[in-house]
Amino acid sequence: MVLRKISRQKLYLFIGDIFIILLSLNLAFLIRLQSSLTIFILNNGLIVVLYLLTAYVICFYIFDLYNIDLNFKTLQFLGMVIGSLVLTSLFVILFFYLFPYKLGRGIFVISIILIGIFVSIWRLFFSIFFRFTARQRNVLIVGTGKLAEDIYLFMKKNPEYKVVGFINGNHKKEEFLKMKILGNRLALKKIAGDYRVNDIILTVEITRDKQLNSDLVNCKMKGISIYDIPTFYEYFMGKIPIDHIKERWFLYSEGFRKIRSKVFKRLKRVIDLLSSLVLLIMTVPLGLIVALAVKLNSRGPIFFIQERVGENDRLFKLFKFRTMVTNAEEGDPKWAEENDPRITGVGKILRKTRLDELPQLINVLKGEMSLVGPRPEREFFILKLEKKIPHYALRFVVKPGLTGWAQVNYRYGASEEDAVEKLRYDIYYIKNMSLFLDFRIFLKTIKIALFRQGR
Repeated sequence: MVLRKISRQKLYLFIGDIFIILLSLNLAFLIRLQSSLTIFILNNGLIVVLYLLTAYVICFYIFDLYNIDLNFKTLQFLGMVIGSLVLTSLFVILFFYLFPYKLGRGIFVISIILIGIFVSIWRLFFSIFFRFTARQRNVLIVGTGKLAEDIYLFMKKNPEYKVVGFINGNHKKEEFLKMKILGNRLALKKIAGDYRVNDIILTVEITRDKQLNSDLVNCKMKGISIYDIPTFYEYFMGKIPIDHIKERWFLYSEGFRKIRSKVFKRLKRVIDLLSSLVLLIMTVPLGLIVALAVKLNSRGPIFFIQERVGENDRLFKLFKFRTMVTNAEEGDPKWAEENDPRITGVGKILRKTRLDELPQLINVLKGEMSLVGPRPEREFFILKLEKKIPHYALRFVVKPGLTGWAQVNYRYGASEEDAVEKLRYDIYYIKNMSLFLDFRIFLKTIKIALFRQGR
């Protein structure tokens, strides 16, 4: 499911970037040494080239250069290209300091300049080329309620798809969101053929409609993709609509296979141990600066220690840099709000950059948390949320994380409505857990920290 979400446009950008990086490196070798990249690779340079390719692509991803909705004709875009090249340079400097392979500074400087120019030109060309030649997939929505409206508005933002119309349950010829109702359910097969439909999205219950079920099977046999609400949300939005699923969905839906996989859990634990240890060592100087800033900014302890609920409802002590005034939660606990007066000046910066979470690397080392997973919550709120939100207890079948799918896709939550939305992302993560998804989340977290997009 995760791999299928990579759109064709992003794949084209990625392939183009790989070609540009290799071309630029080859030109740099020709300009500097009158040699070629091929000779360098044959002389034990393959590891260097693979590392450079990986570093560039990761930094492009962090700086959102694979966002096809981005305006590639602005100064902001130019700044993002420069930022990605600067970050790549830092990765390269670290790599050649630890592993001193021979790659001349002149070659690297020439290649990074060429890459910056070619990547910018490639995206400008891509935006013009895609706008006029991209083939859209025709989408038919079955139903005309509020849910159908929401789906239409979402699909309208995606350049790969075009909603051709709606099928209604009655014979009214009304206009809906400036899109014609093309007919009723009995005309599904004919409409799908006439409009060359590629995807059908169901927003209505079809279990008792034998004719509609038969027509949908016929459409699927002709190569048309069929999505019900849970599948649509999972595939296109990266979340699970908990208000549209029942217990049987958990029984028959694919996924959830990694929850009890001993091999996956051990591998994830090894990665957590090594990564948290390296990150702790690397961030010691930064941690000392943050600790000093917290201490000088307001009275009270440097660290904030609070009891949270972890995997299988086990309680543990969570560590954070203190971001609020001392005794901020006298009486019953309450969620932090946007522009919360209890948050200190330094605390606002720490929350924006997520630096307040750094001490939780200790929790990861201790095995109480993972680098990636649903964020741990307080027992006080959990007891309330479990009574009001269906399937909320599912968050605790895996270890809580330092960062998570909900945190990189949704704003900071400060209400029960936010808790519901975050649960939709958390269940998606639990269903689709993989090391690749963890890596994506980790990269998105870096981007949030760099651009101060935290709460």
